[in-house]
Parts: sequence; C-alpha cells; structure tokens
Amino acid sequence: MSTLAYKPVKDAIVAILQTVGSLKVVYPKEEKELADFPAACVSAKEHNAELHDTTANLKTYQHFVRIYFRTDEKNDKDYEDVLESVADDVIAALEHDITMGGVCDWSIPTSGIWKNVVKETEVRLLEIVVASRARVIR
Repeated sequence: MSTLAYKPVKDAIVAILQTVGSLKVVYPKEEKELADFPAACVSAKEHNAELHDTTANLKTYQHFVRIYFRTDEKNDKDYEDVLESVADDVIAALEHDITMGGVCDWSIPTSGIWKNVVKETEVRLLEIVVASRARVIR
C-alpha cells in the first residue's frame, strides 16, 4: 500500500473524527485558540519503518489526537464526565474503521494520557496516540 504517509493518514483521522457527534470542532492541526469545546486537534507525532522483504517496508505513522474541554466557569461543571464520554466516542470511532477507508493495513488508538494545560484558557486534555501501519512497496 503506497499511500501511507503523514498527510493521507491525518486526513483519514480527521474524516473519522468529523463523524463523532459529541465533538464540536475538529482541526487538522494543533490550533493555538479553539473556537468551541469539546475540540479535537490532529497532528503528526512520528514514524518508523522496517525492512519487510525484498520489495517492501513495513511503515508505522503515529499521530496525536488531542481532545480539549474547558475547565473554567464558562463550561460544564461536570467537564471531566463530559470529556470522558467524548473520549470514549472518539476511541470507538477510531477503532471502528481499522483500515481508515483503505489508507493503511491497520490503525488503532494505542495510548492516551490526561493533562491539564492552558491554551486561551485552562483546559483538560486527553492526548491519544493513533498508530497506523502498512506494507509499503519500494
């Protein structure tokens, strides 16, 4: 599968996230200011490759999916419960289409970490790592 690369994988992740009804907005990059919450930003993390056989490599691309929710007085006081529900929706959507429409052989959300950060305001964040792998013909 020769289409595996940063941009096609990111575009496929964004397309999947845009189907998640509990997200208010999905950005195809890490935004400095978010228009609405809960918001998701998708950005590249890293890639690696290994020799598979004489004609192909196995390539893995990793992307961050960061889900943000405000924790100040302008948002739901039960923000943690809301964000956990949105996170479950996002993870289920990412797991539903394992080939992301044929972009890769498989793709899964491999890990997630919770953080409190400041963007334009204080936010709670879940940073999910999505790994996408395919055999790529040289």
